[in-house]
Amino acid sequence: AILVDVRGSMKKLVIILLVIAVSGYLYAGYYVYNIAGSVPCEVWEGEQSNSPSNFTIWSEEYDIDPEPYFIPSYETIEIQVPDEDIVLSAWWMETKKEGPTVLLIHGLTSSKYSSGILLSAGILYHEGFNVLAIDMRDHGDSTCEDGYYSAGQKESDDSAAALNWLVNEKNIDPSRIGIYGQSLGALTALTTPAKSNNYAAMAVHDPPVDFETLVREEMVYQGFPAFLFEPLYHYALIFEGVNITKVVPENSLPQSNKQPILIFNGMLDERVLAHHTDDLMEIAAENGIETTLYRYEDMGHVESIWGYTDEFAEVIVKFFQDNLAS
Repeated sequence: AILVDVRGSMKKLVIILLVIAVSGYLYAGYYVYNIAGSVPCEVWEGEQSNSPSNFTIWSEEYDIDPEPYFIPSYETIEIQVPDEDIVLSAWWMETKKEGPTVLLIHGLTSSKYSSGILLSAGILYHEGFNVLAIDMRDHGDSTCEDGYYSAGQKESDDSAAALNWLVNEKNIDPSRIGIYGQSLGALTALTTPAKSNNYAAMAVHDPPVDFETLVREEMVYQGFPAFLFEPLYHYALIFEGVNITKVVPENSLPQSNKQPILIFNGMLDERVLAHHTDDLMEIAAENGIETTLYRYEDMGHVESIWGYTDEFAEVIVKFFQDNLAS
């Protein structure tokens, strides 16, 4: 009887220890997810007064006059994401009905109000392109779903909805549609082919590509040990219903129609390390996708748009002129 009691006690102790271990593991995932994955669901206060017709460039290092890039006429529109209670806020800037058009996608915690997006919009608009700049869910003026980003899993539904809006509401042929994304917007662009191929060319700026590696690197950047990726992954999968590595460029680009990709990469980027661009070049080559790379030894994260504005403008305009039907 004593032996049975001992075995019973040991079994209970093991169960208790397992419960504590699993609870601690998932709590670690929750803690990291809550810090690293949360987004503010608002426009940064320094950019709230920005619009396509008048915006300020927040940069002490680069003296750029934004006025030549102002867009006098634009429309604020809403795009419903199919089968979801998500409404995207966007600015539609039209130069030519049913003409070549570029979808702009901002970065993490940013929005269509960012000076980087608005500078890009102005460059393209004044060269004859229609421009659609969206706020992804949980960003800017769009629906605040839960205050977390999903590493392109849900954001690619937003980009697909925006592309479909251009096709269905503006009657723009996919052969006349391009995408330009910055940072998380670049990752979103690269995962879009898993949801829609209603575009003919893509430009990306400092794109995250190997997402598991990115998360580990980002956690180290934020002061967490890299091994916390595992509890983060499992917490998001179990409690948020999001597999943050389900749709990644490695499996989305093979679903594309081999649309060409233009890449801008700053070698001093500490948020998205330069090897991600190398990874993208390798994935593209394996899938027969033509790439064009502009690399800057002296630029940080999405910094080359400011440090090399004239070259950026010349390159992105020519790329879309060459690859979008006129």
